[in-house]
Amino acid sequence: MAIKWVNDLGAPLAVTAVDIATETMSPKWNEYLAYILAVGGYVGAGMGWGGDFVKNVGIASVDWAGKKLYARMRGGVSSRSMQFRAARYPAPAPSTSYEGVKLT
Repeated sequence: MAIKWVNDLGAPLAVTAVDIATETMSPKWNEYLAYILAVGGYVGAGMGWGGDFVKNVGIASVDWAGKKLYARMRGGVSSRSMQFRAARYPAPAPSTSYEGVKLT
């Protein structure tokens, strides 16, 4: 049994390339593409479209989609979407009695 280079190695490499590219260039599409590739790979393989390549894309992207689904169900926040915002509006910043004092 020989390795089919395009089907067996190309599909996981394509999934990895899509994951890395969307993570760096367009992070909000990353989660959606994980689901699209996983479901699309299995549905396409079940309907006989694309042969082993489409099946292997579905298999390779299940781990990626599973992690995204787990994070979504758990309510996790990624570091990219979490931002610290400290606003004092409408109240002004409090001033102290020793403001502007310099030690020499």
